[in-house]
Amino acid sequence: MNKLLAGLGAAAAVVAVFVGVQLFGAPGGGLGSQPTPAATATHVPTSSPESIPPPLTPSFTSSVHGYSVSYPEGWTVRAATEPWTQSTFPLDLERFDIDILYEPSSYAGGVFLAIASQPIGDSTPEDWVASQMSIEEGCSAHTAVTVDGFAGQIGRYDCNVAVVTAAGRGYWFQLYTGSEAPLAYDNAWFEEVLATVELYPEDAVD
Repeated sequence: MNKLLAGLGAAAAVVAVFVGVQLFGAPGGGLGSQPTPAATATHVPTSSPESIPPPLTPSFTSSVHGYSVSYPEGWTVRAATEPWTQSTFPLDLERFDIDILYEPSSYAGGVFLAIASQPIGDSTPEDWVASQMSIEEGCSAHTAVTVDGFAGQIGRYDCNVAVVTAAGRGYWFQLYTGSEAPLAYDNAWFEEVLATVELYPEDAVD
């Protein structure tokens, strides 16, 4: 009988402790204290200065390919030293028949312009433009464009190539955007660059 009473007393003590914790909280906690969720910082996206292309204020004139173009402040120019004689335009940064205008901190992984020209020979302007757009570096989807008053074709969507002819000379303009290139360097920006171009086919060197 004593053992039974002792057991009941112990059980009652456990129940009392449980009720007390529920009403008054654990030792050291205040009345009704509840865990307070940690504050979570909310990230508000902002525009990065690096994502906005610099103004097109400097100008480069190609003594080999016969044109001038404005390009972004802070960019570097590697001018061609020899004419473009190949029939197609495989983009290769080791070639010296292409004018390369580039953002120096990233170069191949970032963004650059590649420009060259050559005589179209016996081809008609339409045929030369079509043949250039049909190569691997060309654009399967393209539309009409005018550069310095001369007609040609420009790629659509993310294909930033423009091909035009002037006075028997064909011009290739390409905007390359690598993995490090800000999204602002898109087709619309490419067209802004093309709007600054002036063509001097009579001054080109072959």
